[in-house]
Amino acid sequence: MRGAPLYHGVLGVVALLGICRSVLAVDQANPLLSLSTPISRDKQSIPEWDKLGAVIVETDRVFLTAPGEQGQSGAIWTRNSNSYVTWVTELTFRVSGGERPGGGLAIWYTAQKEQGPIYGSRDFWDGLGIFIDSMGGQGNVRGHLNDGTINYAGLPEPQAQAFAQCALRYRNTGSMVSLRLTVGSRLLKVEVDGRACFETNQVALPPNYYLGVSAASYDRPDTFELFTFKTTGSGVAESKPPKMQTDRNQQPYIVQDDKSAETIKELVSSDRLAALQRTAEANVEKIKSLSEDVESLHSIKPLLERLDQRLGRIESIVSRTEAQFHGATANMHESTKQNIAAEITRLTEKLDAVDHVIRDHTSSLIGTIPESIHEAVKKGGPSIWAAAFVFIAIQGGLVLGYLIYKKRRDDYHPKYL
Repeated sequence: MRGAPLYHGVLGVVALLGICRSVLAVDQANPLLSLSTPISRDKQSIPEWDKLGAVIVETDRVFLTAPGEQGQSGAIWTRNSNSYVTWVTELTFRVSGGERPGGGLAIWYTAQKEQGPIYGSRDFWDGLGIFIDSMGGQGNVRGHLNDGTINYAGLPEPQAQAFAQCALRYRNTGSMVSLRLTVGSRLLKVEVDGRACFETNQVALPPNYYLGVSAASYDRPDTFELFTFKTTGSGVAESKPPKMQTDRNQQPYIVQDDKSAETIKELVSSDRLAALQRTAEANVEKIKSLSEDVESLHSIKPLLERLDQRLGRIESIVSRTEAQFHGATANMHESTKQNIAAEITRLTEKLDAVDHVIRDHTSSLIGTIPESIHEAVKKGGPSIWAAAFVFIAIQGGLVLGYLIYKKRRDDYHPKYL
């Protein structure tokens, strides 16, 4: 039949077109789930995205926390849910700050998009969270699942709840960090800067959840900058809005070959039990350490009792010494008072004697002064009168000389030529 080859050729072309379409769909970013370029034209809004908290939008980047501001949190979320069955999200970011870390960043795929205490997003989330922080003093990337019932903020060791993690130096690197998240029906893989971070085939995520990025800064604030966010995918699921804790068959649970809801719940329970077991083992180690400390205290108990007895004896000796000291001090004070009184008496007697002597000498001196003056005048009388006569003679000579000079000047007549 001539039509058969033509028919099969048409089917081959159609199949080839379908394959090409699938490849192009995977490689082409979904504009509803990606950041466009430029990110914002008015530096206020982001097309197809919702922003929450302290987000600052620029044309080429998004500041999830205000630079240099502590206690800040911000997030951006896609307005449309992700309906892909298999999808890849790639983003680039940069974190800078002081010497010590001061915050964390999270990539979300959840049923809700709300602010909260977990790196700027809500606790008790329903979905997947990829956390990037320095919990424990070292930078790391962790994967966390929650079905809406786990209080992450209340966990004593949140990092123990992660289903996978890897170390990452992401702060103050001088360049941007790229992260690639790949999700399939039985695949969840995280790559950082082109290197594998962790991968598992034990996680199945439901479709129609929202994608988001959030960050929070603490006392020593870090600055979180998001530069690109691109999502590609294939295999579109039935378009349904995410349900809030009503459809238990669409929860991000760890799965095995059996896909029944009961098996999924058992696996989630076992995962929680494993985390609780790790926490319990850590607590047992702490209890053992405390027990050893208690035994050490019991071993030094006799020594403490002997030390207490010695301290009692020392206290009694100190009390007796104190009493003796007070008695000696009292006696010493009494004798000192008597010595001071006797010394004052002696000084008073000496002062009285000195005063008597001064009075006697003063009286005799006053009685003899008039006679001494009279005798001095009497003996020096002639010399005093002689001095007076010489003074008067000199004055008379001066007056006589002046009169003679005046008379001659009056008798003088000048001669003119």
